[in-house]
Amino acid sequence: MYEKRRLERHKITTSLEVYDLDSGQHLGRVVDLHAEGLMLLSEQPMELFRRYALQVSLPMILNGMTEFFVDAESLWQRESIAGGQHWTGLHFVRLPDEAKQCIDKMVASR
Repeated sequence: MYEKRRLERHKITTSLEVYDLDSGQHLGRVVDLHAEGLMLLSEQPMELFRRYALQVSLPMILNGMTEFFVDAESLWQRESIAGGQHWTGLHFVRLPDEAKQCIDKMVASR
């Protein structure tokens, strides 16, 4: 498969839970992350090429925050090998400074 990603993925070892701000639905958890997007592991498939307003909940206080908000578009999706879960790649289309600072700090600590 041709790799379009320009930035290195950074695996996340803490639980970053992701919620859809429009529906309030829990979407899944972040598996890896970088300044341009994230990979999400979810129980349900996500709609492709849809823009989502996301809340990412942090398991700790980071830069004085317990959550951050981004807008992201789903670009690809695969079912897990074992089935029952779905991997989704999301690209940030709006990344506020507060969210970028949290991501930068998490990535730097890897």
